[in-house]
Amino acid sequence: MANEASRIENPDSTPGAVSTGYQRQNTLLTSLFNGIDCSVIEGGVGEITIKISGPIDVNGTLYSIASEAVLALSGGAANYVVYLDGTGVTLTPTLTTTPGSFDSTKNAHYTAGGKRILNWMIQWDGVNARVYKLGQDQWEDVLTSNGTWTAMFSKVYEIWVTGKGGNGGNAENIAPSNSAAGAGGGAGLTGKKKIYIKAGDEWTSVFSAISGGNTSISDGATTLTAQNGYDGQDAIDTFSSKGGKGGFTSSGFDFSFGGNPGESNTGQITSSFLIDSNGAGSYYGGGGLGAGGGNSDGGDAKGYGSGGGGALRIASGTNVGGTGASSVIRVIG
Repeated sequence: MANEASRIENPDSTPGAVSTGYQRQNTLLTSLFNGIDCSVIEGGVGEITIKISGPIDVNGTLYSIASEAVLALSGGAANYVVYLDGTGVTLTPTLTTTPGSFDSTKNAHYTAGGKRILNWMIQWDGVNARVYKLGQDQWEDVLTSNGTWTAMFSKVYEIWVTGKGGNGGNAENIAPSNSAAGAGGGAGLTGKKKIYIKAGDEWTSVFSAISGGNTSISDGATTLTAQNGYDGQDAIDTFSSKGGKGGFTSSGFDFSFGGNPGESNTGQITSSFLIDSNGAGSYYGGGGLGAGGGNSDGGDAKGYGSGGGGALRIASGTNVGGTGASSVIRVIG
């Protein structure tokens, strides 16, 4: 490859003929305004407001927002963009959830019908509309269940994937003279990928609640996979139980770090409180606490991907380990 960059000539100090000096001036101005978007959008409750602002390049012609426009949102949570609809001297700002595509010759995103898409992302959670300026603000989508995510703009994204935390071990006593203590659950692995994604590309997320299973997201060509943490060992008539392993396998990331293991229980108890059996902390926060008291369930995990605490049982019967926190996928743009 060679000679891909072309010089834009500056105008002459004393412009010559229209075909030379003035043409250089026009070329320079056109290149400066190509793809420009100086619009201003504000979020709100159930609506966005497009303020008087501009200029905006639309297919080589400059427009401005001459009067304030308020656009209402309704329905379920979704991501929106605004495009300028119509033809002629006036255009109408319009909301859509359909991404367009990047036109390299126009240095901007356009709909399939050739309508200019403004450089703003609108995130609607069903109540509040939050707005983010492309290239200035950083926003993120947080995924916690199976589904699809679609890129609204062509740009570089960061994708973070964390596997589910393991559950804490249960504790069961069969004989009244025995006691039991379950172990803490391990944390899920966390991985990060920075990748260029084109507008309209769709990624599918798959979440698993299985001990040692996988959480993943894929566009069919690239798959990012993070392993869940393992459940803490259950205990029957014993204070000795082994903590769950942290997630340790992954694929597709630029870098990743394995989950911490849950605490094992070694038979240590003081005034009916366990010394061990806490769930492992993850990238997002601490795990659930091991049970405290004679007959107690383990504490549920707090941060995404952290492990649940182990249970304790002094009398006959069963107590349940804490629940490991769910896995999470974050797409940051």
